[in-house]
Amino acid sequence: MTSDSQSSLTSLSSNSSCSFASDSASSSSSLPSSPLSSSVTVSSSSTVLPDTPDDSFRHPESSLYRYRYLPMEIIELILSFVPEPFPASLLYVSRAWYYAARPYIYRRPRLSPKNYFSFVNTLSSSDILGTYVHVLDLRFIIQSGKNSYTSRLLRRCSRNLEEFYAPQTSFGYAPLVSVRQCGRLRVLDLSLVSETVDLRELFLAIRNLQKLTVLHFPRSSVFCVDFEDDLWPPNLSQLGLAGGISDDFLSQTKFPHTIKTLSMAHCPFVKTDSVRSLCQRLGPSLTSLRVLFPLPALSYNSLDAALKFCPSLRKLVVSTDYITHRLLSAENVPSPHPLEMLDLDCSGMLGQSRKIQADDIALAVLEGRLPKLRIVRASIKLGWTKDDEEVSELIEVLSEREGGGLWIA
Repeated sequence: MTSDSQSSLTSLSSNSSCSFASDSASSSSSLPSSPLSSSVTVSSSSTVLPDTPDDSFRHPESSLYRYRYLPMEIIELILSFVPEPFPASLLYVSRAWYYAARPYIYRRPRLSPKNYFSFVNTLSSSDILGTYVHVLDLRFIIQSGKNSYTSRLLRRCSRNLEEFYAPQTSFGYAPLVSVRQCGRLRVLDLSLVSETVDLRELFLAIRNLQKLTVLHFPRSSVFCVDFEDDLWPPNLSQLGLAGGISDDFLSQTKFPHTIKTLSMAHCPFVKTDSVRSLCQRLGPSLTSLRVLFPLPALSYNSLDAALKFCPSLRKLVVSTDYITHRLLSAENVPSPHPLEMLDLDCSGMLGQSRKIQADDIALAVLEGRLPKLRIVRASIKLGWTKDDEEVSELIEVLSEREGGGLWIA
């Protein structure tokens, strides 16, 4: 092993035995002495293996003992079939297994406030371990760490990082600058960020991320008045809008037609006309649309024409605050629509629970306007119960379709 890191095995999570494996062997605390001792044997496959009399895996009855001397290629093939979460116990089989298992241990680390600082210190002292990280999920790191920690992790993991989920705090200017170095990034989720983020810096960060396909804006972002047409990565397919998105931005910015999934929430400045304009422009390519409370500037019927604007939509998740029963009328669904799933959310505010009823959906299905609709989910705040005649009829209509049904939660 190299001497990049002096840290010991660090627990991956509070309820798991999975560990962070250091790439250091110079310290006696770097690894347990049994599997990685100073006395080694070279097998016929030129693999360096430990050879100690107290190694528990040398016992002939051990299920792992017989696999210690396999060629490295076979070991890697075996590990590729191990399901997640990856068991850290495989690190202790032998030195060969230790080296082969490290990339799997670090590929998707399970981080929590209890092991976060140890993880940062381990990667900070190694030039190798960060290259194993493909998914960095910091959503459970709350009130822990600093902007410098997040920035450091992004730099250390930049070579092969594919997915990054930002923490609620500790994400400011420095981490945004570090995002620019993550050339392989496919998913950038900033939806939980509560710190103020200047969207000008965000667009500068993502401009050269050619492989980025999923982008979720922070809900506390501050937008600028000047914007350009070439803001977006070329392969963007899923976009989540939130925060300081302005009305002019929605109506004037040229969005890429590669977007298949669009979501909107926590946008206090967008208005009905700009949202409808966006749905009209992106509608032909959209397969999933999600518009949820709060969007305080939208009118009560802003999205009644959603299915008309989006003729290829398969999934619609919408708050009843922004629709009425006309959503499913013949006027707005003039021909058979391919919608398969309808998810009705509700803020619970006065008057919102009666804007659309179960029989409105059942009628649209029976009249052939929604021939592929199988799944309907309704918020419990709508007041629907299985004892209602209208709800019972909808359940009966949906149950006739394979995998169909009504869920109330």
